Amino acid sequence: MRAALVQPMPDLILLDVMMPELDGYAVCQQLHAHEATKAIPVIFITAKSEEADEVYGLGLGAVDYIAKPFSPAVVLARIRTHLALSEAKRIVDEHNQHLLDEREMMESMIVKMRHADLFDTRHVRHLIAPVEITTGDVLLSAFAPDGRQMIFLGDFTGHGVTAAIGGPLVTYIFHQLVKRGKHGGCVLSEINHQLYLRMPTGVFCAAILLEVNAQRDHGVLWNAALPDALLVRGNRIHDHLCSQHLLPLGIIEHQDCDRAAQAIPLEAGDRLYLYSDGIIEAEDPQENPFGMERLESFVLQLNAGEVALEELLTLLDGHLQQAPPQDDVTFIELSV
Repeated sequence: MRAALVQPMPDLILLDVMMPELDGYAVCQQLHAHEATKAIPVIFITAKSEEADEVYGLGLGAVDYIAKPFSPAVVLARIRTHLALSEAKRIVDEHNQHLLDEREMMESMIVKMRHADLFDTRHVRHLIAPVEITTGDVLLSAFAPDGRQMIFLGDFTGHGVTAAIGGPLVTYIFHQLVKRGKHGGCVLSEINHQLYLRMPTGVFCAAILLEVNAQRDHGVLWNAALPDALLVRGNRIHDHLCSQHLLPLGIIEHQDCDRAAQAIPLEAGDRLYLYSDGIIEAEDPQENPFGMERLESFVLQLNAGEVALEELLTLLDGHLQQAPPQDDVTFIELSV
């Protein structure tokens, strides 16, 4: 074992099973337990030719098992093969590590750009639970100069870095146009147009944009393929605001956002709930979705002050029964 740590370290080790004091099996186990030697390929050469011996040796991590008597030419050929395989694995591992390093750098850049977002928390409560460090969900809130509040919830296809790359673009467009006092239909049209021009084919964004006037007695909502927004009035769900006339953003270059606008008369005490489909589509191990019924029940309890917002994640964890979540989760409550 100590000899394997001497520099230069071996590229391959030929190991006899029957040796004094410590047999080859034990040496192989030690080699694979040590960080510096675990990747060195081991070939057993031994007089123990029973099938059970070979299975045991390979099970310990040896790459080959050659029984005596053997042909030197065959042994050399096998050594050359395993050296070539070991070198190929080393190259692949280096390339994979390079890709992982680049991914971590991209994730760090995206997270920093998201942390720079100016999310206006007035009148809203929200939670975001991404599957990975980066999230494919985008949640934005800002006020226009005339006092209108604009909220954007977007859900890019997939999750992780691929889904998250569109987030900074959407964020920039949203804040720039809201700051300039543009109305919601203009904001949504421009986001759709820029995603179509700049994002790869197959990457698009289901979204909801909500605009509430300064007097907070009227709203306009655009739903582009996200689940129904919920309007709660009193102690019941007053309306389901479903997707109408809009495809997910970025699929086609132009969409008729004026036609898709849904006017919402608002009253004091109303609350609007927007959420990504990662909630209702979360499946337990038996493939049963969390579903709208459970979500609506939670929303009514939340509206009544009977549960905390964070308890939604507890409910989802219980439904998943320790299975990993399949999609990002975003939920927002807007109070009037």
